[in-house]
Amino acid sequence: MIVKEIFPVVLITNGSNFDTRHWTSGVPRTYRDSWQQLLTDYNMEVLRAWFGRAGVGAWRSRKQVVWAFCVLVTVGLVYLQYAPGESLDHPSAPRHRALNTLYSSHEREGQGVARENAVHVQHVKFVTGGEARPPGGWLNRMEEEDNHNIQKDWNKIENVQHYETLPPDPNAAQHRHAVEVLQQRVAERKAQELQPPIHESNVPGAVMLPQQDLNPPGNWAAVQYRYNPYGEPVYGRTDRPNYIPPHRVVHFDLKGAPPKMSTFLQLIPWLASQGATAVLLEYEDTFPFKGRLAPLAAKNHYSRKQIANLISACRISGLEVIPLVQTFGHLEFALKHERFSHLREVPELPQALCPSLNESLWLVHSIIDQVMAAHPGVRYLHIGCDEVYHMGECEKCRLILRETLFLHHVESVARYVRRKYSAIPLVWDDMLRHISETAMQEAHMGELVEPMVWVYAEDVYRFVQPSVWTKYGQVFPNVWAASAFKGAFGEQLTVPNVRRHLDNNLNWLDVMASEGSKFTGGFRGIVVTGWQRYDHFAILCELLPAALPSLAVNLIATSHGYFNASLQGQLYQALNCMQTPKYQTWVNLDADPYLWDKFSWCFFPGAQVFKVTARLDATKRDVDAYIERVTKSRGWITDYNRRHNYSSPMRIDEDLEELPNRLHSITLLLKTAREALSEWFDDWTVGEWLELHVWPLLKRLTTLQREAESMKSVRYWPARPLPLLPELASYGVSEPTPSNARGGGGDEDAGGGGT
Repeated sequence: MIVKEIFPVVLITNGSNFDTRHWTSGVPRTYRDSWQQLLTDYNMEVLRAWFGRAGVGAWRSRKQVVWAFCVLVTVGLVYLQYAPGESLDHPSAPRHRALNTLYSSHEREGQGVARENAVHVQHVKFVTGGEARPPGGWLNRMEEEDNHNIQKDWNKIENVQHYETLPPDPNAAQHRHAVEVLQQRVAERKAQELQPPIHESNVPGAVMLPQQDLNPPGNWAAVQYRYNPYGEPVYGRTDRPNYIPPHRVVHFDLKGAPPKMSTFLQLIPWLASQGATAVLLEYEDTFPFKGRLAPLAAKNHYSRKQIANLISACRISGLEVIPLVQTFGHLEFALKHERFSHLREVPELPQALCPSLNESLWLVHSIIDQVMAAHPGVRYLHIGCDEVYHMGECEKCRLILRETLFLHHVESVARYVRRKYSAIPLVWDDMLRHISETAMQEAHMGELVEPMVWVYAEDVYRFVQPSVWTKYGQVFPNVWAASAFKGAFGEQLTVPNVRRHLDNNLNWLDVMASEGSKFTGGFRGIVVTGWQRYDHFAILCELLPAALPSLAVNLIATSHGYFNASLQGQLYQALNCMQTPKYQTWVNLDADPYLWDKFSWCFFPGAQVFKVTARLDATKRDVDAYIERVTKSRGWITDYNRRHNYSSPMRIDEDLEELPNRLHSITLLLKTAREALSEWFDDWTVGEWLELHVWPLLKRLTTLQREAESMKSVRYWPARPLPLLPELASYGVSEPTPSNARGGGGDEDAGGGGT
């Protein structure tokens, strides 16, 4: 009885929900009611005492409780951020018009492992987007039929949902068999999509024609294809296969910010893994010239051994090397020197060479000989010849037509290259666009050179119209295209606009697919250029490490012929991004055109420099807003106040309160940028970049601080009006003479004091 009477109390005080009536069932009703009342009172006293002790303990250890609560909240937030999820299949994930993408559990890391006695069903997802496809096409019928067949297979599996585990039952074997059949059908369909189009040239013994000639224009219906998925096509070409250029060449402009060779060599295998087939190397003054050309070499030029190591690394990675030598325009790196200044077309301007002087040809041949000696056996040599703005202006040249002058010089250089090195000369095409077809044929341009048509803007046809392509097709058997991944949209940019560059490259694929049939040999390939200076005298634009996300996006796009969410695995792997939900969703180039938000947490080579550009952009905007506020919006540290050293010390202190924090942030930015840039560049380049982008911010703030402190040191101020600006006198505004200076511009009797 005692045990029965005490045990409920113990249970109740320990949180049990047992009923005391069970333990007093053998006691008379009178005693039972008294016992129950006693136990109830006792339990309430025990509970009050327990909660009292707990409250006192919690109050005494309140710091530990707060810390424990903060730790729990932090752990929860970290779990929500990094827990694996199905972000790719979220309804808000971007939908791209075109490529049917299959997402399955076994295609993602850490998923797809079947449990014992359970079946995981593959989830098939068709990404189609909101745009309608051409009605009545064979592709629509094929997809509808495939979707119908797959839906029938799904209907065979009863009560099965995405990633749902089926309980074991007698028909489990049939379920597993149905799932295996479905997975096999999906795999076959995916393999069929990736298989190249069936063509007569695939038959053994047939001659394989160039890719762009496999299907004549307007006859795409016999070939299976995918849409070019990124946005609306500028040229309306939705009726073609994905065009993949035979060569994808990456251009390196080394005349500014030449990378350290140790870092450069690490980049070469990465280029090959992303689809590059060749590199175009433009040295200018970073080449180790010798002999009479030794003054042309910059202080931080490469050595011949370094260039040999670079060429060897490219060949090991399967990348063809194409050197680029300027032979007409953009010869500032040579003509700026006094020794070669007499070879200028215009004496005051060192941009273009005079083609009528014999010594000019000696200079060009000498540059070619030294560069080719360091690149033995190359198939192509790019001889430049773009933007020759100053031509036909000297006494000798003005007697000859400009187009004749240009064609004659290109012909002379091209014949020299072909005769001595058996290499194919490449030329930029901009000077050829307005030269007649007859003139180019008479100069044998089609037999001597291959044009590289360059347009870096989104609308390619705006700069090279279809009529130009027709003209080129009548002259040249082969042609090249040139897009850009950096250095095209602003001389002072620090990071490229990836959205604009991607549009440029995808539109080039449309143009190449449309215009390739006009050439008997078609397009050789596309060169994705990356300019470091707009010319020899220009400042640095986007640095190479800061542009690697743009290069990855555009190289992957040109290597696949399209760019959509099906490529995100390769893109995120190329940039060494973490396996988090942030990188299970596709890039949004409309909201993040510079990709700072997406790739600032990745670990690709140059990621630190990329992060510095984002930090620099935020710091610039902050400093500009602060200076705008204290010098333009407020009225005590304006240009007028600082010129006259006249202001309120109290108001100056108010405006300078936030300045020390900004000075500190800029100082930290300068140190961080120096460390990040030093991994890629020598001190010359590091110093130039810091002087261009960080030092002006520091100088603006320190100048403002110095002038403001000077105004604060004033203890006595002159009477108004303050002296007028002396420069205004030339515009008829000067201080009144003493005889006319009385009063504020009114009558002598007006404005006086009271009587």
